[in-house]
Amino acid sequence: MNIQERKNKNGKITSYRIRVFDHRDVNGKQVFKTLSVKYDPNKSENWNRKNAEKQGAVFEKGIEEMTTTDARVTFDNYAEYVIKIKEQAGLAQSTAVNYGYHRKRLAPFIGHIQLKNLTPNTLNKSYTEMIEANVSKKYVHELHVFIHMVMGMAFKEGIIPRNYASAATPPKKERPIVKALSEDDLKAFFGVLYSSENNYFYQVFFTLLLATGCRIGELCALKWNHIDFVENRIHICQHFVLDRNGRHVEDGCKTVAGERWLYMDDSIMKMLNEYRTYYTKRVFEYGSKWDMETMAVFYSPTKLGDYLDPNTVRMWLTSFAKKHGLPKIHPHQFRHTSISLQLQAGISVPDAAKRAGHVRPDVTLQIYAHTLKNNDKHCCEAVTKAIPILPKVTARQTIK
Repeated sequence: MNIQERKNKNGKITSYRIRVFDHRDVNGKQVFKTLSVKYDPNKSENWNRKNAEKQGAVFEKGIEEMTTTDARVTFDNYAEYVIKIKEQAGLAQSTAVNYGYHRKRLAPFIGHIQLKNLTPNTLNKSYTEMIEANVSKKYVHELHVFIHMVMGMAFKEGIIPRNYASAATPPKKERPIVKALSEDDLKAFFGVLYSSENNYFYQVFFTLLLATGCRIGELCALKWNHIDFVENRIHICQHFVLDRNGRHVEDGCKTVAGERWLYMDDSIMKMLNEYRTYYTKRVFEYGSKWDMETMAVFYSPTKLGDYLDPNTVRMWLTSFAKKHGLPKIHPHQFRHTSISLQLQAGISVPDAAKRAGHVRPDVTLQIYAHTLKNNDKHCCEAVTKAIPILPKVTARQTIK
């Protein structure tokens, strides 16, 4: 049996972690079970230590006699187990990484609490503590969804009698507001961007980002053989992902409908053709220093020829906007703007959804419904055009 003190940022003991050997798995690897004993600040350190040792002894005996219930396991330990199980079942690596962030964020609040003690009242108090610790309500809601998933697994495995998170009351989910760039915003941004030849690389990048409405990770993963210069179209079939190995490109897209061909007009294809000439000159200029295998359309400034990292674009855009006194712009706003402009121009929701790579049109409608409010005037005009000219009221006609 091993007992470890767990301390907060101030160095004060908050709990004791008891680790006991359980058995060896089929590969001969040792498997341990853990127990968390909360520190009582009203008692002495000596008393708390002895209490932990006493509970540890009971815990160890229970494991030896196979009477200990897994409901004693802490949320943090069980969450780690759930993430591993989900990964084995095919969970996306990027989602697994996000789950890992959630688990770490929850550790100071409920990580040490045993599953059986995570009642709705305990969870509600924890949500309040998070908000008081300046965690945004939106993120607290995300953490609640993660907790619900973990507790749901515990319920399915028969560790707890029900999913306590179902009865908890997290902050209301804030509906995301799509902040598309206005016509004035676009004029100001591209006006400054096009004013200097030094910005040529990003002139092409952001023009294409707006024209395609792609996610930034999709455009950064674009290769030259994905561009069909004969049929004037671009094949979106790769994207950047984040996993434990870092950020890299994978085949496929974020959604099932993500892989798609996007038609581009002559002006955009002409721009890409001119950029290809510029790209070829750069390759010859750097020779063997250029990575010829990747053939990325937009390349890294440090690893020539390799894919351009989305974070590099974000940092450049932030610096560029600040330097020229422009409002803070996020690359994803170009995608929002592209889709919003299509809908406002009367493009059908299914067609806009297909180009955006959304799985279902209702997803597009849910996110961009507010942009269609501007079409109310056009809706009225479309109907009234079909109405014959109304008869004029003569002087003889009166209202009784």
